[in-house]
Amino acid sequence: MYMNGLISAPQHLRGRPMSTVPLPEPAQLFPAISGRTTSALPLVGWARELGDLHAELLPPQLDQATQSRTVDCEHIRSLIDKVVDEIDAWAAHNIPRTKSARKHTHSLGEVISHIAKTYAEAWWTVLHSTDVELRHRAWSHLGEAREGYADMVDEIRARQLQLPLGASGIRRGRVG
Repeated sequence: MYMNGLISAPQHLRGRPMSTVPLPEPAQLFPAISGRTTSALPLVGWARELGDLHAELLPPQLDQATQSRTVDCEHIRSLIDKVVDEIDAWAAHNIPRTKSARKHTHSLGEVISHIAKTYAEAWWTVLHSTDVELRHRAWSHLGEAREGYADMVDEIRARQLQLPLGASGIRRGRVG
């Protein structure tokens, strides 16, 4: 519902305790991305799908990092966009929007996609690189992404953060 140019929480979310906002806890997100957990939350399945798709974009070996591959990267990116759009549509109906809250720069789908990409890249680096410093930086970056997600979830539940609705249809020049 639109009020004063902003979207208010849907009727079924008004009055709902913020602790019941249906977002995976930070400790649940990485196992969801890797497929090591199951849950009734649709976000778990989408996180897994994003983890798999981002992993497909990685080169199979270090020496192939700059070589062209036969994988249709544009098709995979369009599948990633589709999952992001599904998450954003779900979030629009299930995550309360607080008018006075600070606005986040990325939608929930974009955030989960970024974390899934970071997860895939970190594990790829840990498994394929012999450079200890590079592995450490990859793992540290993954830890920062987890902390950022944890802060985001806490702020949403405290009604201090509002996520944008998403960029469905405007990425990569898509129309309608």
